[in-house]
Amino acid sequence: MRIICEGPYDLRLSWRMLSAFSGRSASRDGSLAMWWEGRPTAIFLRQTSMDPPVVEIIADPLPGKARRFQQHLRMVLNADLALEPFYRRLRRDRTLRPIVNSLIGLKPLRPPDIFQMLVIAISEQQISMTAANRVRERLLSSFGTPAGKLTAFPRPEDIAPRGVDELRACGLSQRKAEYLSELANKVVTGEIDFDSWEDMSDDELLGMLRSHRGIGEWTAEYMLVRGLGRTDVVPASDLGVRRVVGHYLAGGSDPAAQEVRELLAPWAPWRGLTAFYLLAHYRMIQMGLDQAQ
Repeated sequence: MRIICEGPYDLRLSWRMLSAFSGRSASRDGSLAMWWEGRPTAIFLRQTSMDPPVVEIIADPLPGKARRFQQHLRMVLNADLALEPFYRRLRRDRTLRPIVNSLIGLKPLRPPDIFQMLVIAISEQQISMTAANRVRERLLSSFGTPAGKLTAFPRPEDIAPRGVDELRACGLSQRKAEYLSELANKVVTGEIDFDSWEDMSDDELLGMLRSHRGIGEWTAEYMLVRGLGRTDVVPASDLGVRRVVGHYLAGGSDPAAQEVRELLAPWAPWRGLTAFYLLAHYRMIQMGLDQAQ
């Protein structure tokens, strides 16, 4: 199976950004564990051509509903995101031009399912990336399912029966364990329907997400830009976003959330994608990926 992507596309560069923050559900060699048709599935990805960008896919076990499976992976890979209009806009700016030129083909890859993104967002609330990664590693070890050498992320039905104390044992706070338990149960009972989210506007999604306990402004915005590929949404209160926007666009200052929104306003409808590129450049070029926090 193969996917022809909208170019430019550099899977290796994009994968480095994903695998740094995905724990054992993704590896650095282009392999990924996910659930498909009720089975933990190991996915192996390799880019075989840059022009046009072609990604070859091997799945173990072989997936059912192959066309839908391929479409799902197009979503994970952000294969249909057109970068050239975004690049043309940012190259007009003297500061952003070299950042874009150093990251050609970088696309923000999406987690393979929305519940995993919910867990990612809740685990990262008000703690460091390192601490959040430890929590997710423990969740994987406790409730994940082996898929080859990787581990498929726990599903809502894997989390819903667990008590709050079991979730706290993975490093979650009392409140976060309660939030995660409640959200998992809402997914299992159908109160939360992920399939309906794709057709909702950004504002509708943000309002709906904030109606659930444990999801505030930052979590909702983070869900949209990283989990749903909404490239104009910015988690403006995020400390990392504030740091890089201040570093590149505000003379090294520490802007508040509203100032971040104002500084990124000229780059609509790619404000979230612009912030992603600033983060990627700061982490991958200046700090080095292995030291990114």
